[in-house]
Order: sequence, then structure tokens, then C-alpha cells
Amino acid sequence: MNLHKIHRDPLIWPNPSKFQPERFMTTHKDVDVRGQNFELIPFGSGRRMCPGLSFALQNLSLILANVLHWFEFETSFDEAVDMREALGLTSSKATPLEVYVTPRLRAFVYNSSN
Repeated sequence: MNLHKIHRDPLIWPNPSKFQPERFMTTHKDVDVRGQNFELIPFGSGRRMCPGLSFALQNLSLILANVLHWFEFETSFDEAVDMREALGLTSSKATPLEVYVTPRLRAFVYNSSN
């Protein structure tokens, strides 16, 4: 099964190569990533489905919320992120993403023993 082709089908995903996370809040808000809808199956489906699916879904919100709470992210020179993909067996970016990560709070907050 060619997941790359399925996830980039222009009949299902308008502008499939364009980064549009808002599409999952509007047009495709009911897409289930648990392998029941075959337009998006990041964890696989059926007997060969990823065994870590439930763990990943349970922890994703918590981990993402903590990372976004504790750190600020910036790209170099506030440039737009190049979302083009390189050709290959895996989906990697044509231009590597450079991100500057800085703590939101001052150092003494992290070192307190309270």
C-alpha cells in the first residue's frame, strides 16, 4: 500500500503538498487516525497497525502542551518555513529546518528546589 500516494491524493486533499493544518479543523475534522478512515492512516491499519498507537495518542497532548508552555520557537531571521520535500524513501524536508529554542522563563525558575 502506497501511503505517500494516499496521503497526497488531490481528490481527497486539496493542495496536498501545501502545509495547511487548519484543514483538520474544518473540511477533514472527522478523519480518524486510528486506521478506520483510509484517507489518512499514519499508524497503519488492521493486524499490522502500530502497537504504540494508544500510548502515542494519550501522551501527545500532554507532551506538546508542556513543550509549548516551557519554550519559545523561532526560525532563523523569521523566514517562512520551506515545506518542500526531498525525494527518497522517507519524507524529509528539501531544506533542513533550523529552529532556535529558548526557555520562556528565566534560569532560576528551573533550578528552584521547591
